Amino acid sequence: MILGLAYAGTHSNAVRAVVTLGSGPITSEYLAVFADNQSTRLSPCEIEVRDFWRDPSREAADSDRAAFERLRAATAAYFFDRKKALQMAMQLNPKDYNFRVPPAFLKAEGQYDIRPKLKTIIAPVLLLQGRQDLAGEANVCEAHSLITNSTLVFIDKCGHMPWLEQPEQTWKIVGDFLAQLPR
Repeated sequence: MILGLAYAGTHSNAVRAVVTLGSGPITSEYLAVFADNQSTRLSPCEIEVRDFWRDPSREAADSDRAAFERLRAATAAYFFDRKKALQMAMQLNPKDYNFRVPPAFLKAEGQYDIRPKLKTIIAPVLLLQGRQDLAGEANVCEAHSLITNSTLVFIDKCGHMPWLEQPEQTWKIVGDFLAQLPR
């Protein structure tokens, strides 16, 4: 969501439409909410494993592995359905991730606040989010209020990855949105 909206706000004339699935923090304050919600949704064992991989010596020895293991330990927080979270955690592959991208993006954005860019988006935008997304609702609601031509849709019983938890409903909403775009 963050990268797509930042791009659409920077190159508004080059974007026909934007579809976001799940929410990303639009300011550093919302990034803190995301982290707090993650911690409250994890079991003590999951927090222990996540914190084990936060140790500076493990980070220094292999930062990609440490980041991957923290992600795997925190997977449950991203889902409404714990069984789907456990399935996802077992399927994670470190080769599928570039853990240098999020820190680089946050650093490039300075104080990290993409709200001014959201105000410049002219293309239609679908903001699709699980009702139980650990990003919370305030973040995506503020994004919706700043993007003139946006549609906000929540999916119940769904966390941060609607395409995995509620795929039929997700793709129907996306399909309906895309079908109404001018040709």
